[in-house]
Amino acid sequence: MIVGTAGHIDHGKSSLIAALTGRPMDRLEEERRRGITIDLNFAPLDLGDGRLAGVVDVPGHEDFVRTMVAGASGFDLALLVVAADEGVMPQTAEHLAILEQLGVTAGIPVITKADLVEPDWLELVALELDERLRASSVAFEEPVAVSVVTGQGLDILRARLRDHAARIRPRSRDDAFRLPVDRAFSASGVGTVVTGTAWSGSLAIGDRVVVLPGGAEARVRSLESHGRALERSEPGARVAVGLAGLDRVQVARGDVLVTAELPWAPSQAVDVEISLSAAAARPLAARSRVRFHLGTAEVMARVLPRGPIEPGRRGLARLRLEAPVVARGGDRFVLRSYSPVTTIGGGRVLDPRPPLRGAKWPEGLAATDPKRRLHALVARRPYGIEAPAGAILLGVPSAEALAAAAGDPDLRIVGQHWVLGRTVEETATRALDLIRDFHRRQPSERGIPLETLRSALRAPDWLTEAALGDLLRARRARTVHGVTWVSGFEPRVAGGEAEIDRVVDILTRAGLAPPTVAELEREMGRHDVAALLRLAAARGRVEGVERDRYYAGEALQRFTATLREVGRAGDIQPAAVRERLGISRKFLIPLLEWADGRGITVRVGDIRRLAVPRNRIVQPE
Repeated sequence: MIVGTAGHIDHGKSSLIAALTGRPMDRLEEERRRGITIDLNFAPLDLGDGRLAGVVDVPGHEDFVRTMVAGASGFDLALLVVAADEGVMPQTAEHLAILEQLGVTAGIPVITKADLVEPDWLELVALELDERLRASSVAFEEPVAVSVVTGQGLDILRARLRDHAARIRPRSRDDAFRLPVDRAFSASGVGTVVTGTAWSGSLAIGDRVVVLPGGAEARVRSLESHGRALERSEPGARVAVGLAGLDRVQVARGDVLVTAELPWAPSQAVDVEISLSAAAARPLAARSRVRFHLGTAEVMARVLPRGPIEPGRRGLARLRLEAPVVARGGDRFVLRSYSPVTTIGGGRVLDPRPPLRGAKWPEGLAATDPKRRLHALVARRPYGIEAPAGAILLGVPSAEALAAAAGDPDLRIVGQHWVLGRTVEETATRALDLIRDFHRRQPSERGIPLETLRSALRAPDWLTEAALGDLLRARRARTVHGVTWVSGFEPRVAGGEAEIDRVVDILTRAGLAPPTVAELEREMGRHDVAALLRLAAARGRVEGVERDRYYAGEALQRFTATLREVGRAGDIQPAAVRERLGISRKFLIPLLEWADGRGITVRVGDIRRLAVPRNRIVQPE
């Protein structure tokens, strides 16, 4: 459990944590000199029974709100600290708004310095605070009054903390590791060390990690939590990670440490749902410049809302970021105005890597149900999403993302891709239209070459294969030897079978000296003789021996018989074959090469021999 403080400056946050943990919070020289907290401080809190909670103490000064947001991003429980002698102050209200925008679910109001006021006054402060917090989205308990001087209420507060720790639900170990970095420093004998609260997943010594958005890689050398060495970290816990192979200058607060279980990637645009504070000075208009706080990072951004977002209202928007961030679906963020700097709202990330052009905004994009959100995320992408990215876009472990995909009847899981079923259907329809158009333009062809069809579809290979697979399984199309046609289609030419018979007759009479395609066109008086020949070849009546010359089957049988007759007597010499058949070299050489290709003969130097049949066993002499 991570417990964090919130509240106005000098209301006793650090003193309270020191009293609870027994550890001073002013670790920096400047903090001790100025008497205020200026950076995040951390300490373990012993809850008894061997249980430890991590405590994050944040600065209360208005100049350090960005630091407060960086620390508050990992809170499981907030201690909203209000001094009894001052009551609710401006930073109390701003810190409360930040807790609400970050989605902190539980809190305990703590009234400090109880020894400085009368009991009646203390009761009035408690009543006022309790009434003010009833409208908060954070589930606050009744206030507890404490004094670090007299020890009043500290035992009650410890008991409340133990109760919360007993009720808190452990985070899943099955999720991928992600840790927003809040500190980075060098340690003797270790090297570079980063600290933070693990938002998800766990890390083990020896694991490979990446620092984003920079992309530097490292290996986990050591792990600690509250000073205790670990072999593996716990999700949701404070952890210090010693990194081998990483220079200190390559990592800083605002970076994110991840493992390669998911395809994490920085983005300079996020689509979000914004909740604008009722106290905001004006509506959030197009291209407003704001400060975007996510995890431990602060990035300037331009707001591109779907419509004006009025104070106290919600709205959808795209944030164009001036520097990349590592976001995940469902992440909570805080928005602060550019100038004067004040918290104006926040919200949650709906799409951490949105399509950059022509993005649709389906109704379910802001839904809380994972199935509806996944459907919307897939629908706004022309070719769906890759399965490994589903866990990032949804903000859930991979197994839950897969369950959401499998549970949506409108989604198709195609290998490593999730796509709307209608996308596959539309691609199949376009494929059929392309095939039919080819049949109209080339009626004598058996079908369209498969590679030509793929190119014309202009779709990813996996989508094309899924669409064609559907057509083949439904018997709406056929594919043989790389050619695809619509089921039932038969190639045809003008004149039909009579013209096919005519060209076959010409070739039969020509024997082993047939005319070329161009010569046949002149003789027959038509320009589609090549189509006639392809149809005749498909029926086995003729065969192409050269690119522009076909032979009748009867002629090729005669030539084969002559080769076998000559070959049985010894080597096959071209001159002997030419003498037997009475044909010139112009026809003989292509025919001999055709015989080699058909496995009738084997060429050895300048002579040929009959090929040995594969099933023939040659006996030794």
